[in-house]
Amino acid sequence: MITSVGPFALSAERLLILAGVAVALLIGWLLSRHRGQQPAPVIISMSVVGFVSARLTFVLLYLNDYLIDPLSIIDVRDGGFHFAAGVVTAALFGLLRAWQQPGLRRTLALAVGCGAVAWALGGLGIARLQQPLPSLPPIALTTLTGDTLNLRSFNDKPMVVNLWATWCLPCRREMPVLEAAQQRDTWVNYLFINQAESTEQIADYLADEGLTLDNVLLDASAVSGRLLDTRGLPSTYFFDTDGNMTDAHVGELSRATLNQQLRKLR
Repeated sequence: MITSVGPFALSAERLLILAGVAVALLIGWLLSRHRGQQPAPVIISMSVVGFVSARLTFVLLYLNDYLIDPLSIIDVRDGGFHFAAGVVTAALFGLLRAWQQPGLRRTLALAVGCGAVAWALGGLGIARLQQPLPSLPPIALTTLTGDTLNLRSFNDKPMVVNLWATWCLPCRREMPVLEAAQQRDTWVNYLFINQAESTEQIADYLADEGLTLDNVLLDASAVSGRLLDTRGLPSTYFFDTDGNMTDAHVGELSRATLNQQLRKLR
């Protein structure tokens, strides 16, 4: 599930993690009013340690991709995190702090436990509300040369479908990554469906950026976004050869996060 923020979007799963931390801080503050020991510094430290560990673990798993552009390691906008590693590291850090500060153990345990319960209940609610992943819609779109093509004509191979617009800064940042992937991954069909912009706007953007893309399609009424339940740009969808969606990525893609998704299509 995706939560819109203006024209962009955040995954509800990430927001749930923030909500769990907020609940832990709130419960810790309420308990500290009676016991006098504030667990907030430890909870915040646990969050930071978990965040860094989740990022570093993901970077190590896809190190070759990140070494192509080392600065991308610190650019966390691609959403490249190893959730399990972050949780384990944060828990171990919390246990260490609890062992070092016996007087804080009960308050910290209750606060973190409440945060974990809030996160788990939120995740369960999302799982129940979430609709099945949509299949590839059989819609006809227009190419830059004015031809009409049906999306289903591309599913002789696995597909990566990117919804984008020239005004979207994350879309522009990720486009060189997708261009390189299209040239490299010949076993995948990459489609770039522009949302409600003119041929002139798209052509000018591609020329200005020096981008060479195949399968750029125009969706003048943004019907593809509605059928795919898109809540923000950029959004990238991954389909197998039967037209079944295997996953979706909200926000900017890096080479590493793209390769993570491509593994599911092989």
